[in-house]
Amino acid sequence: MKSMTKTNGKARKAQPLLAAIEQTDNKTYYELVRRFPLRPICNDKENDRAATVCDGLTDRIDRLSKAEQDYLEVLTDLIIKYESRWDNEIADMNPREIIQYLMEQGNLSQNDLIPQFGSASRVSEFLNGKRKLSTQQAKNLSKRFKLKLTAFLSD
Repeated sequence: MKSMTKTNGKARKAQPLLAAIEQTDNKTYYELVRRFPLRPICNDKENDRAATVCDGLTDRIDRLSKAEQDYLEVLTDLIIKYESRWDNEIADMNPREIIQYLMEQGNLSQNDLIPQFGSASRVSEFLNGKRKLSTQQAKNLSKRFKLKLTAFLSD
């Protein structure tokens, strides 16, 4: 009988502790929601903000509370859903068309792509159909535009 009382006593003492943890988790969750509400992402600016929040959480992924883990999971789903629209828009384009489309959408000039190509002449030659993308250029473009590498490899 004593052990039962002791166990019940421990359980009673644990309840306020669990409630405090839950309250802290809820507070953390609501702070994250205030920082970036969990609703459909509608434009690149919102997507960039969401990615920043996501990056901050993934930097300490091993130390996230349950509420932060839940928030991160939903936020990641929203980012994936928004970014998947690129897959639909570019599915039938070749790498040159994709780059031209991205340049148009991002108001980019050929000079803006020099870091990915290595030189202005390489950008120009590619856009004019005189040169294909190297594997390294495709990797650079994939990283810059956050698209699958395969989008830049097929031609």
